[in-house]
Amino acid sequence: MLTYAFIINQVWGHFAQSDRQILRVNMANIRRKIEQNPAGLKYILTEVGVGYRMSDEP
Repeated sequence: MLTYAFIINQVWGHFAQSDRQILRVNMANIRRKIEQNPAGLKYILTEVGVGYRMSDEP
């Protein structure tokens, strides 16, 4: 699992503000591109209040 802060730091650098909204928008765009059904998440799962994780399902 990757926390919001870790992803923001890795993508935008440690000088970036920890604005989760920009991360949520980007994750929604990524999901639209890789999920067959963006409403039924299969690959990238949200851990509310923590971050994101990849599904264990093949």
